[in-house]
Amino acid sequence: MTEIPLYYVRFLKPPPDEYVVGQHFTIVWAVESDLGDRAYWESLPIICSLQGCPQLGLRVLDVKKKKQTITTTSPLSRDITVTYDPFQGGGTVTRLVIEQLPGKPLPLGAKENIQFGMFLAPSARSSASGHSVWQNAYISSSSIWVIPTWSAPIHTTVAKQRHLNTLSGDQAERILRVNEKRIVRIREDTVQSIARHVWDCGLSMCQFLKEHKNELNYKALIELGSGTGLVGIYAAEVLRPHKVYLTDLADALGIMQQNVDLMKTKDIVSVRELPWGGVRQEEYRDVDLVLLTDVLYNQSSHDVLLDTLDWLLDNKNSRALLSYKERSPEERVFFEKVKQRQWVIERIMPTDSIFEFYWLYK
Repeated sequence: MTEIPLYYVRFLKPPPDEYVVGQHFTIVWAVESDLGDRAYWESLPIICSLQGCPQLGLRVLDVKKKKQTITTTSPLSRDITVTYDPFQGGGTVTRLVIEQLPGKPLPLGAKENIQFGMFLAPSARSSASGHSVWQNAYISSSSIWVIPTWSAPIHTTVAKQRHLNTLSGDQAERILRVNEKRIVRIREDTVQSIARHVWDCGLSMCQFLKEHKNELNYKALIELGSGTGLVGIYAAEVLRPHKVYLTDLADALGIMQQNVDLMKTKDIVSVRELPWGGVRQEEYRDVDLVLLTDVLYNQSSHDVLLDTLDWLLDNKNSRALLSYKERSPEERVFFEKVKQRQWVIERIMPTDSIFEFYWLYK
């Protein structure tokens, strides 16, 4: 686990979903906490990496507003370095163009899917080695994990006609490593959203599952408050149970299903609506592991969460695994309520992490 805070490269205005080679487009991006309430406080060099078709490259453009002129400020390359400016209100604005690299050109009408990644430049890393689970995440020289982002796939066409304006996308991706050959891709909305967004505790839970996978021999998993589905999907990949249920309220089901559809083997994963409360749902009677990630931020939901756990944990072999990061001291009333129900609650080491892990069972 980590005692080092996490900051995220985040698109505020992503690249377009549809693109014609040679069009100019603008991205707006920031480096900030998962809640978006704290911006990274120093300048950072960030690599913009074009992934996909090897015949295409990136170039940064400089727009002179007074003269209404556009000039290039970087050579054409697969990877270019841009600088995060913490004093730029509303995010760092970068104007870009994708062009054909010298060599064998793509013919007119060619269509390619590419992707656009942004991650910490080598010059700003405290170590050459990245995180074992969070793809291309590195610790900065200021001892902060910088979590990268990727655009959604960009459907690119080579054509003579170019539109003057491009429409920005509305999603981005985070990528997690299962092993040397397998990764998990998770889409999230670029607008702030509780349910459709990747959070610190989700990343920490994925790391925990990877590190302890040999001890976690469970057959049927349910995740409560799944949001994007990150944790349940990663659990399905790394633990390989017989069944995984991703559950949340109706407004999260769309992005959950979208992320399940990105899986190569998705037959064991089901997306379900599950409002919390004491009404037993018999379809989950086989569940033996309940995953809880960052579910304590709303104190008013603690009682219905506990009511849900009450019937899920009736199975004598079932347990709940909670990943928690304190955002307000008042959230800790949840642990007192667990004790009042005379359930067992066990803190899992280590205690020097900014994330806390607990087993809950009857």
